[in-house]
Amino acid sequence: MPRYVITGGLGTGKTSLIAALGLTFETVAEPARELIAEHRAEAGQQSLDDRPELFVERLISRSLEKYSAAKESTLTFFDRGLPDCVAYAAVFGLDVTPAMEAASSHRYRSPVFVASPWKAIYTTDDMRNATFAQAEKFYREVVAAYEDLGYDLLELPRASVADRAAFVMARIG
Repeated sequence: MPRYVITGGLGTGKTSLIAALGLTFETVAEPARELIAEHRAEAGQQSLDDRPELFVERLISRSLEKYSAAKESTLTFFDRGLPDCVAYAAVFGLDVTPAMEAASSHRYRSPVFVASPWKAIYTTDDMRNATFAQAEKFYREVVAAYEDLGYDLLELPRASVADRAAFVMARIG
């Protein structure tokens, strides 16, 4: 069965959509948030931003683990995919080659569903402290990564979670 990705900017409602889809389908949580939470549990409030190479390396590894763990026989939605690792590397000014290689060899089904920056719902939290301008920059890098890898992108409507879930379901049949 296919693996689909919900991706996009920071704070655009992806995780809420994944939770709604998870009531019916298999879903895979965002690896970046998991890594940040694990790091904080080990190191206190020290940020992984201080060691971006380590963060991206761990992000690629965790994303590969999640990809491999998804059952071939089950329709699965991912909260971000391997191409997102390319975007993280680019934002940090790192070599994108390792992330691009991993993303090239582990493909998802098109279309990739993309949530664009939406100022009305954007908030920061204990793991997301980026400004809205930074969130927009990250969004542009995410879109570029998926486009560079040849994916068809489909922008999610700025609508309720239920309406977004219905939009996704209508597009995948």
